[in-house]
Amino acid sequence: MRNGILVLSFILGFALETARAAEGDAAFAVSPESAYSLIQTAIGDSHESILLNIYMLTNRNVTDALAAKVKSGVKLTILMEGQTFGDEILLPVKKALDDFQAKLAGSEAKFLVMTSQAGGKRRFVFDHAKYMVIDSRKVFVSSENITGSAFNSRNQSGGTRGWEIYLENASLAAQLSHIFATDTDTSFGDVLPYDKVNWKVKDPGAGPLPPRKDRDVQSFDMQRGHVNAASLCSSPNSLQCMLNFIRSAKSELALEHLSLPKVWVDHGSGGATSPSPIVEEILAAARRGVHVRALLNDDSTFGNQNDGSNQAESNIETVNYLKAQAAQAHLPIEAAVFNKDAIEVGYVHNKGMVADGDKVFVSSINGTQNAVMNNREIAVADRKSTRLNSSHGYISYAVFCLKK
Repeated sequence: MRNGILVLSFILGFALETARAAEGDAAFAVSPESAYSLIQTAIGDSHESILLNIYMLTNRNVTDALAAKVKSGVKLTILMEGQTFGDEILLPVKKALDDFQAKLAGSEAKFLVMTSQAGGKRRFVFDHAKYMVIDSRKVFVSSENITGSAFNSRNQSGGTRGWEIYLENASLAAQLSHIFATDTDTSFGDVLPYDKVNWKVKDPGAGPLPPRKDRDVQSFDMQRGHVNAASLCSSPNSLQCMLNFIRSAKSELALEHLSLPKVWVDHGSGGATSPSPIVEEILAAARRGVHVRALLNDDSTFGNQNDGSNQAESNIETVNYLKAQAAQAHLPIEAAVFNKDAIEVGYVHNKGMVADGDKVFVSSINGTQNAVMNNREIAVADRKSTRLNSSHGYISYAVFCLKK
């Protein structure tokens, strides 16, 4: 999950008007509390077609909603990453996907998987995109996989923290549809139908489920507004989009990330390291007077440091590095590791940024070299919306809880 990577970067101008559905209308949600309502709204809006590109698809409520739409005559095409954990798949996940595939039987729906089993060379290390195109004119983009923890219908503890946006924009929908058509082209030799993949099923056993309870903290409801302008940026090679967003900050930059290492490790070239251009750009923002607040996931949530053997890749190393630079040069930087217990979520899966309180970057792209340069991803940056300041308020609240 760390190497996530289809970045759709949308530069959005967000105004505060809510009226009848029209070009530019949009909604914003936060996982786990309001994301489920938003994704069900997006699916429910479909009357003609749904294109879905997703890294993980394990939420039965969502797949049931998709299957119901197919039954009503909506044309569904799905592209899912097939090698999240190599060729292994957990037995409960396989059963859920098999049940979903069975519900699609006899329809024109297509359920495709990106995998090296197709015989060709993979175009991306991972297809980590998380987006939908609805009826060729609406776009749903998320930092989250379609799992029960991210799209939690009951807003219970243990969910993942992330952001979602859903907007009506025919131009973006057309661009994404073109990307989707290219990525699902089987002639490249890295895409197979779901039922043609030779899955290695792993039985995780019948261990106890983690305890869940209703969250008793500040919650963020779905917000609506209007997007005046939007542009698309996709990875591989999405670095410039991220740097441009950071450079757009004039007074304040807040970041919330699953993985933002201070160094980039080129795992394809013997593990050579170099300073992260993203982290260095954050420092450059602070040097020009921008107040930076960075909130990064606690890697110990996964029992390791950032899924890598290099300690320098861990989030705590980045936090310590930013603090040290701030102390040495008297820079306006606050950096901390996320306190999951204070917010009552399992971990931060977000890859989001807020600039100046009125620009928000909603993204599936992590801060690793692999995520930026080698995978397939998406991100959204919106502008001028007090509605979307709820995300800014969330970061303020999260940092406050962490410091208590």
